[in-house]
Amino acid sequence: MLRFVHISDSHLSTPQYANYGHQSYPNLEAVIEAINNLPFAVDFVLHTGDVAQNGAPEEYALAKPLLARLRFPIYYANGNHDNADLLQRELVGLQQPSERYDQVFSAQGMQIAIFDSANRRDHTGLLTAAQLEALRRLCTPEGAPLILVLHHPPVPLDAPWIDQGWAVPNRPPYGSMLLANWQAFQAAIAPARQRLRGVFFGHVHHAHQVWHDGVFYCAAPSTFGQLASYPGQLAPQPTPEQPAAFNLVSVDAEQLTVRQCAVRRPNVHLAAC
Repeated sequence: MLRFVHISDSHLSTPQYANYGHQSYPNLEAVIEAINNLPFAVDFVLHTGDVAQNGAPEEYALAKPLLARLRFPIYYANGNHDNADLLQRELVGLQQPSERYDQVFSAQGMQIAIFDSANRRDHTGLLTAAQLEALRRLCTPEGAPLILVLHHPPVPLDAPWIDQGWAVPNRPPYGSMLLANWQAFQAAIAPARQRLRGVFFGHVHHAHQVWHDGVFYCAAPSTFGQLASYPGQLAPQPTPEQPAAFNLVSVDAEQLTVRQCAVRRPNVHLAAC
Protein backbone atom coordinates (compact mmCIF):
# COMPACT_ATOMS: atom_id res chain seq x y z
CA MET A 1 0.00 0.00 0.00
CA LEU A 2 1.28 3.43 -1.00
CA ARG A 3 -0.01 6.44 0.92
CA PHE A 4 0.93 10.03 0.21
CA VAL A 5 -0.32 13.54 0.91
CA HIS A 6 -1.00 15.81 -2.07
CA ILE A 7 -0.73 19.57 -1.50
CA SER A 8 -0.53 22.43 -3.98
CA ASP A 9 -0.49 26.17 -4.66
CA SER A 10 0.87 27.58 -1.41
CA HIS A 11 1.81 30.98 -2.94
CA LEU A 12 4.11 32.09 -0.15
CA SER A 13 5.27 35.69 -0.42
CA THR A 14 5.61 37.54 2.89
CA PRO A 15 4.33 36.25 6.25
CA GLN A 16 1.44 38.72 5.92
CA TYR A 17 0.60 38.18 2.23
CA ALA A 18 -3.16 37.72 1.74
CA ASN A 19 -5.53 37.01 -1.13
CA TYR A 20 -8.63 34.89 -1.74
CA GLY A 21 -9.76 35.89 1.76
CA HIS A 22 -6.83 34.00 3.33
CA GLN A 23 -3.18 34.45 4.28
CA SER A 24 -0.85 31.98 2.60
CA TYR A 25 1.77 31.53 5.35
CA PRO A 26 -0.48 30.67 8.34
CA ASN A 27 -2.63 28.47 6.09
CA LEU A 28 0.37 26.40 4.99
CA GLU A 29 1.55 26.32 8.60
CA ALA A 30 -1.83 24.85 9.63
CA VAL A 31 -1.71 22.29 6.79
CA ILE A 32 1.78 21.15 7.81
CA GLU A 33 0.66 20.77 11.42
CA ALA A 34 -2.34 18.69 10.29
CA ILE A 35 -0.13 16.45 8.15
CA ASN A 36 2.36 15.95 10.97
CA ASN A 37 -0.49 15.03 13.31
CA LEU A 38 -1.89 12.29 11.08
CA PRO A 39 -2.26 9.13 13.21
CA PHE A 40 -0.23 7.09 10.70
CA ALA A 41 2.81 7.54 8.49
CA VAL A 42 2.66 8.41 4.80
CA ASP A 43 5.37 7.58 2.30
CA PHE A 44 5.85 11.16 1.13
CA VAL A 45 4.24 14.55 0.57
CA LEU A 46 3.72 15.69 -3.01
CA HIS A 47 3.60 19.44 -3.70
CA THR A 48 2.33 20.14 -7.21
CA GLY A 49 3.74 23.62 -7.60
CA ASP A 50 3.42 27.33 -6.93
CA VAL A 51 5.25 27.13 -3.64
CA ALA A 52 6.05 30.83 -4.14
CA GLN A 53 3.92 33.72 -5.38
CA ASN A 54 6.58 35.56 -7.41
CA GLY A 55 9.48 33.09 -7.53
CA ALA A 56 11.65 35.47 -5.50
CA PRO A 57 14.64 34.40 -3.35
CA GLU A 58 13.08 35.74 -0.16
CA GLU A 59 9.95 33.65 -0.78
CA TYR A 60 11.95 30.42 -0.91
CA ALA A 61 13.88 31.58 2.16
CA LEU A 62 10.51 31.85 3.89
CA ALA A 63 9.30 28.50 2.54
CA LYS A 64 12.38 26.45 3.36
CA PRO A 65 12.21 26.34 7.19
CA LEU A 66 8.42 26.06 7.14
CA LEU A 67 8.34 23.06 4.78
CA ALA A 68 11.28 21.53 6.67
CA ARG A 69 8.87 21.02 9.60
CA LEU A 70 7.22 18.17 7.68
CA ARG A 71 8.06 14.81 9.22
CA PHE A 72 7.82 13.08 5.83
CA PRO A 73 9.87 13.44 2.62
CA ILE A 74 8.53 16.01 0.16
CA TYR A 75 8.72 16.09 -3.64
CA TYR A 76 7.97 19.15 -5.76
CA ALA A 77 6.56 19.85 -9.21
CA ASN A 78 7.57 23.21 -10.63
CA GLY A 79 4.64 25.65 -10.91
CA ASN A 80 4.04 28.64 -13.17
CA HIS A 81 4.65 31.05 -10.25
CA ASP A 82 7.81 29.23 -9.20
CA ASN A 83 11.41 29.86 -10.15
CA ALA A 84 12.63 26.39 -11.13
CA ASP A 85 16.27 27.20 -10.41
CA LEU A 86 15.57 28.56 -6.90
CA LEU A 87 13.10 25.78 -6.11
CA GLN A 88 15.75 23.17 -6.90
CA ARG A 89 18.58 25.00 -5.12
CA GLU A 90 16.78 26.20 -2.01
CA LEU A 91 14.11 23.56 -1.35
CA VAL A 92 15.66 20.42 -2.85
CA GLY A 93 19.34 21.22 -2.29
CA LEU A 94 20.53 20.60 -5.85
CA GLN A 95 23.79 22.33 -6.69
CA GLN A 96 23.26 21.98 -10.45
CA PRO A 97 19.57 22.58 -11.22
CA SER A 98 18.04 21.17 -14.39
CA GLU A 99 16.45 23.44 -16.98
CA ARG A 100 13.29 21.33 -16.65
CA TYR A 101 12.86 19.81 -13.21
CA ASP A 102 11.63 16.32 -14.10
CA GLN A 103 11.98 13.43 -11.63
CA VAL A 104 11.29 9.72 -11.45
CA PHE A 105 11.41 7.76 -8.18
CA SER A 106 9.93 4.61 -6.68
CA ALA A 107 7.95 3.96 -3.50
CA GLN A 108 6.17 0.80 -2.31
CA GLY A 109 6.82 -0.90 -5.65
CA MET A 110 5.26 1.95 -7.65
CA GLN A 111 6.90 4.37 -10.05
CA ILE A 112 6.23 8.08 -9.61
CA ALA A 113 7.18 10.48 -12.42
CA ILE A 114 7.01 14.26 -12.03
CA PHE A 115 7.15 16.50 -15.11
CA ASP A 116 7.89 20.24 -15.11
CA SER A 117 5.00 21.71 -17.10
CA ALA A 118 5.78 25.40 -16.57
CA ASN A 119 6.26 27.30 -19.82
CA ARG A 120 9.19 29.64 -19.23
CA ARG A 121 7.74 32.41 -21.45
CA ASP A 122 4.49 32.97 -19.53
CA HIS A 123 2.15 31.30 -17.03
CA THR A 124 0.81 28.73 -19.46
CA GLY A 125 1.60 25.03 -19.27
CA LEU A 126 3.60 23.14 -21.88
CA LEU A 127 5.64 19.96 -22.15
CA THR A 128 8.55 20.15 -24.58
CA ALA A 129 9.08 17.66 -27.40
CA ALA A 130 11.86 16.06 -25.35
CA GLN A 131 9.55 15.71 -22.33
CA LEU A 132 6.81 14.13 -24.44
CA GLU A 133 9.33 11.66 -25.83
CA ALA A 134 10.46 10.81 -22.27
CA LEU A 135 6.80 10.37 -21.33
CA ARG A 136 6.27 7.98 -24.25
CA ARG A 137 9.31 5.92 -23.23
CA LEU A 138 8.00 5.75 -19.68
CA CYS A 139 4.41 4.85 -20.54
CA THR A 140 4.81 1.37 -21.97
CA PRO A 141 2.14 -1.29 -21.46
CA GLU A 142 4.35 -3.38 -19.18
CA GLY A 143 6.00 -2.27 -15.97
CA ALA A 144 5.42 -1.28 -12.36
CA PRO A 145 2.25 0.59 -11.35
CA LEU A 146 2.72 4.20 -12.42
CA ILE A 147 1.71 7.61 -11.05
CA LEU A 148 2.20 10.79 -13.10
CA VAL A 149 2.49 14.30 -11.67
CA LEU A 150 2.60 17.83 -13.11
CA HIS A 151 1.37 21.32 -12.23
CA HIS A 152 -1.06 22.12 -15.06
CA PRO A 153 -4.27 20.14 -15.64
CA PRO A 154 -3.89 17.79 -18.63
CA VAL A 155 -7.64 17.21 -18.95
CA PRO A 156 -10.61 19.61 -19.36
CA LEU A 157 -12.44 20.32 -16.09
CA ASP A 158 -15.87 21.49 -17.31
CA ALA A 159 -15.37 25.11 -16.24
CA PRO A 160 -14.95 27.67 -19.07
CA TRP A 161 -12.46 29.90 -17.22
CA ILE A 162 -10.17 26.91 -16.69
CA ASP A 163 -10.63 25.21 -20.05
CA GLN A 164 -10.80 28.29 -22.29
CA GLY A 165 -9.46 31.28 -20.33
CA TRP A 166 -11.23 34.48 -19.31
CA ALA A 167 -11.33 38.21 -19.98
CA VAL A 168 -10.18 40.93 -17.57
CA PRO A 169 -11.26 44.56 -18.07
CA ASN A 170 -8.46 46.79 -19.37
CA ARG A 171 -5.99 43.91 -19.41
CA PRO A 172 -5.01 41.21 -21.90
CA PRO A 173 -7.19 38.10 -21.58
CA TYR A 174 -5.96 35.13 -19.64
CA GLY A 175 -5.47 31.94 -21.61
CA SER A 176 -6.55 28.44 -20.74
CA MET A 177 -5.32 26.95 -17.48
CA LEU A 178 -4.88 23.60 -19.24
CA LEU A 179 -1.60 22.14 -20.38
CA ALA A 180 -1.37 23.58 -23.89
CA ASN A 181 -0.52 20.22 -25.47
CA TRP A 182 -2.78 18.13 -23.23
CA GLN A 183 -3.96 16.00 -26.15
CA ALA A 184 -0.34 15.02 -26.88
CA PHE A 185 0.08 14.21 -23.17
CA GLN A 186 -2.95 11.91 -23.24
CA ALA A 187 -1.77 10.19 -26.42
CA ALA A 188 1.66 9.60 -24.84
CA ILE A 189 0.27 7.99 -21.69
CA ALA A 190 -2.41 5.86 -23.38
CA PRO A 191 -0.27 2.69 -23.76
CA ALA A 192 0.25 2.59 -19.97
CA ARG A 193 -3.47 2.84 -19.22
CA GLN A 194 -3.62 -0.56 -17.49
CA ARG A 195 -0.79 0.20 -15.06
CA LEU A 196 -1.42 3.93 -14.63
CA ARG A 197 -2.94 4.51 -11.19
CA GLY A 198 -3.53 8.23 -11.62
CA VAL A 199 -2.40 11.65 -12.85
CA PHE A 200 -2.09 14.30 -10.12
CA PHE A 201 -1.89 18.06 -10.64
CA GLY A 202 -2.57 21.48 -9.08
CA HIS A 203 -2.89 25.02 -10.50
CA VAL A 204 -6.69 25.35 -10.32
CA HIS A 205 -7.06 26.00 -6.56
CA HIS A 206 -9.83 23.47 -6.16
CA ALA A 207 -10.21 19.72 -5.73
CA HIS A 208 -11.16 17.94 -8.95
CA GLN A 209 -11.49 14.26 -9.77
CA VAL A 210 -11.97 13.24 -13.40
CA TRP A 211 -12.18 9.89 -15.17
CA HIS A 212 -11.12 10.34 -18.80
CA ASP A 213 -10.40 7.64 -21.38
CA GLY A 214 -9.74 5.04 -18.71
CA VAL A 215 -7.37 7.25 -16.67
CA PHE A 216 -8.01 8.87 -13.26
CA TYR A 217 -7.02 12.55 -12.93
CA CYS A 218 -6.95 14.35 -9.58
CA ALA A 219 -6.27 17.95 -8.53
CA ALA A 220 -5.42 18.94 -4.97
CA PRO A 221 -7.09 21.89 -3.26
CA SER A 222 -4.83 24.84 -2.51
CA THR A 223 -3.16 25.24 0.87
CA PHE A 224 -3.79 28.99 0.35
CA GLY A 225 -7.31 29.64 -0.97
CA GLN A 226 -9.84 27.99 -3.23
CA LEU A 227 -11.44 29.21 -6.47
CA ALA A 228 -14.92 28.17 -7.58
CA SER A 229 -15.00 26.29 -10.88
CA TYR A 230 -18.57 25.49 -11.84
CA PRO A 231 -19.92 24.52 -15.27
CA GLY A 232 -20.64 27.73 -17.16
CA GLN A 233 -18.44 29.87 -14.91
CA LEU A 234 -16.67 32.44 -17.11
CA ALA A 235 -14.11 33.83 -14.63
CA PRO A 236 -12.40 32.63 -11.45
CA GLN A 237 -14.21 33.47 -8.24
CA PRO A 238 -12.58 33.30 -4.78
CA THR A 239 -14.42 31.29 -2.15
CA PRO A 240 -13.05 32.65 1.14
CA GLU A 241 -15.48 30.49 3.12
CA GLN A 242 -13.64 27.37 1.94
CA PRO A 243 -10.61 26.50 4.11
CA ALA A 244 -7.15 25.37 3.14
CA ALA A 245 -7.04 21.65 2.47
CA PHE A 246 -4.99 18.73 1.23
CA ASN A 247 -5.65 15.33 -0.30
CA LEU A 248 -4.70 12.03 1.31
CA VAL A 249 -4.15 9.37 -1.36
CA SER A 250 -4.02 5.60 -0.78
CA VAL A 251 -3.08 3.27 -3.64
CA ASP A 252 -2.78 -0.49 -3.84
CA ALA A 253 -3.03 -3.10 -6.60
CA GLU A 254 -6.84 -2.97 -6.67
CA GLN A 255 -7.98 0.49 -5.56
CA LEU A 256 -7.15 4.18 -5.33
CA THR A 257 -8.77 6.25 -2.58
CA VAL A 258 -8.64 10.05 -2.27
CA ARG A 259 -9.75 11.82 0.90
CA GLN A 260 -9.94 15.61 1.04
CA CYS A 261 -8.86 16.93 4.43
CA ALA A 262 -9.68 20.53 5.38
CA VAL A 263 -7.87 22.38 8.14
CA ARG A 264 -9.23 24.85 10.66
CA ARG A 265 -8.86 28.43 9.48
CA PRO A 266 -6.05 30.20 11.40
CA ASN A 267 -7.17 33.15 13.52
CA VAL A 268 -5.26 35.91 11.70
CA HIS A 269 -5.91 39.51 10.67
CA LEU A 270 -6.62 39.96 6.96
CA ALA A 271 -6.05 43.67 6.56
CA ALA A 272 -4.10 43.04 3.34
CA CYS A 273 -7.06 41.43 1.56
